[in-house]
Amino acid sequence: MDATHSTPDAQEAQLHRLAARWLFVLRTLFIVLAVLLWLAFVEDTSHEHRLTVDAVAGRDANLATAVEHYAVRVLGTAQAVTRLLAQQVVERRDVGAIDAMVADRLRANDVFYELGVCLADGRVLTYARAAPQLSAAACANMFPTIPAGVGIVMLPPIQASNGLLVPLALPVIDADGKRLAVAVALSPAESMLRVMQSVVLHDDTVVLVLGADGLPRAAWRSRTGHVGDAAGFDALSDLARGATQARLHGRDYLVSTRTDAPGGLQVKVATARDDALAGFHARRARLLALCVLVTIGLAAAYHMLARMQAEGVARSRALFRARRELEQANERLDREVQERTAQLEHAYRDLETFSYAVAHDVRAPLASIAGFAQALEAGIAADGNEKHQHYLRRIQSNAAHMDELTRNLLELGRLTRSPIERQPVDLSALAAEVLERLREMEPARIVATEIERGLTARGDRALLRQVLENLLGNAWKFSSKQAQAHIAFRRDPGAAAPGETVFVIEDDGQGFDSDEAPGLFQPFRRMHDREEFPGTGVGLATVQRIVALHGGRVWARSRRGAGARFCFSLPAHSQ
Repeated sequence: MDATHSTPDAQEAQLHRLAARWLFVLRTLFIVLAVLLWLAFVEDTSHEHRLTVDAVAGRDANLATAVEHYAVRVLGTAQAVTRLLAQQVVERRDVGAIDAMVADRLRANDVFYELGVCLADGRVLTYARAAPQLSAAACANMFPTIPAGVGIVMLPPIQASNGLLVPLALPVIDADGKRLAVAVALSPAESMLRVMQSVVLHDDTVVLVLGADGLPRAAWRSRTGHVGDAAGFDALSDLARGATQARLHGRDYLVSTRTDAPGGLQVKVATARDDALAGFHARRARLLALCVLVTIGLAAAYHMLARMQAEGVARSRALFRARRELEQANERLDREVQERTAQLEHAYRDLETFSYAVAHDVRAPLASIAGFAQALEAGIAADGNEKHQHYLRRIQSNAAHMDELTRNLLELGRLTRSPIERQPVDLSALAAEVLERLREMEPARIVATEIERGLTARGDRALLRQVLENLLGNAWKFSSKQAQAHIAFRRDPGAAAPGETVFVIEDDGQGFDSDEAPGLFQPFRRMHDREEFPGTGVGLATVQRIVALHGGRVWARSRRGAGARFCFSLPAHSQ
C-alpha cells in the first residue's frame, strides 16, 4: 500500500524503519572509513618497519663483508710470511739466516707488531717494534694448542702494554710429520679492524672478529672505539654467541654474521634495535597523531549527521501525532486537517528522498575528505616534507577508491531491479568489439587474440556485453606484464553439463592460486595488490550476478604466474 494512503501508525512505523536503516548505513560507512584508515596506518607502519630493519641488516652485512675482506687480507699476509719462515726452517737454514729473514719481513709488513719462530728445542727467534711478547714460556704454551695440517691459526689475543695482540701461528712440519717449529706473527687487534677508522655510525654498533672457537680476537664499538683488553671482550660475549639477535646490558641487538672466511674466521656486526628504529618510531608517532585527528573528525561528522537525522525524525513524528489529532477533529476543522495532511505527506516524501540519497549516495563524505585533502595539498607541498606528501596522496587515493567502490556497488545493486530483455546475441562480435576498444586504449601493447566464430547466446545484450568487458578486461589487465600476451575466447564442450553451454576466456597473465578461486566472485575480494593492478574487486561479483540472472554459473581455474581460465555457462535452450 502506498504510504500516502496508509494509516498514521503504519506511516510512523515505516518512518522508524527508514530512520533506523539510514542510521545503520551512516554508521557502517563511517566505521568502514575508520577501519580503512587504521588498516592503512598498520600496513604503512609495518611496511616501513620491515624496510628499516632490512636497511640496517643490509648495512651491517656490507660492513661485515668489508671487515672480513680486510681481516682476510691481514690473515693472508700473515700466512704468506709465516710460510716463508717455515720453509727456511724445513730447509734447515742456519739460525742467522732465519733471524735475518724475520727482521726483514717485519720491516716489510706494517700490519705486524712482532714476527718470530718458536723452535722445537726451546729457542725463540723474534723481532718486535717495541717490547717483544714471544718468550720461551709463551712459545711452550703455544706449541701444544696448534693442530697440525690446518694452515695458519688465529689464537686468542695477548695483552700487551699498548693493547691486544692477535697471534697468527703456522705449525712447521717436516716430511716425516715431525713438528720443527711454529712461525708466529703478532698483529695488533686494531689492524684486523683498521677499515673501521673511516666509518661513521650514529647508532650503537659493535663489530667483532671471532676465531674458529667462536671467541673474540678483535672488537670495535661505535661509542667507545677499539676494545683494548680481555674485560671488554667478556662484556661482548653475549653478542658473540647471538646468531641473528642478541641482548646486551638490557638492550636488543640485530646481528649480521659472516662465517665463510678461511681459517674459521667469523665477523659479526650487531646494531642496537632501538637506535636503528628511532627514526621509524618518530615517524610512526606523527602518523598516529594524524590518524587520531582524522578519526576524531569522522566521529564528529557522524555525530553531527546523526543528530540532524534524530531532529528530522522527531519533527516527522510530531507531524504524525498532529495528523492523528487532526483526524479526530470535527468537520469544522476539515480544511485545516487537509492542509496539515498535505504538509505531512510532503515532509514524508522529503524524508524518504533524504533517506534514499544518504543510502545510495554515500560519496558526499568522501568528496569532503577529498576536498580537505586538496586544500591541504598546497601547504604540504610548500612544506617540502615528502613523507607528508606521501600520506596526503594515500588519503586522496583511498578516497577516490572508496568513491569508485560505492558507485560500483550501486550499479551491482541495480542489476536485480533491471528487467532482462532476452534476444539473440552474437558473443563473438561482442568480444571482438571489447578487445578492439582495449587495443585503442593501449595501442603500444602486443597482444595476440583468438576468438572462436559463431558463439551466440540468447539473453540481455547489454548485460552480456558487461560480462565480456569484465572478463576480457581482467585478462587484458593481468597479462600486461607479458612482453607478448595471448587472450582467447572459445566454447568448451567438454566442461559443459547437460543442458548448458560453457564459454571460456583464457590468458597467460599473472594468474592466482586456484584454492582461492571461490572468493574471487565476492565483492572487494582481490588476489593482487591494488597498486600493482588497479581495480575495485566488484567486477567479478557483477559477472556472477549477471550470469546467475541468465540461469548460468561462473568459475575459474589458475596457477600463480601461469595465466588464468575463466568459464561461464548459459542454459542450452538460450542459444
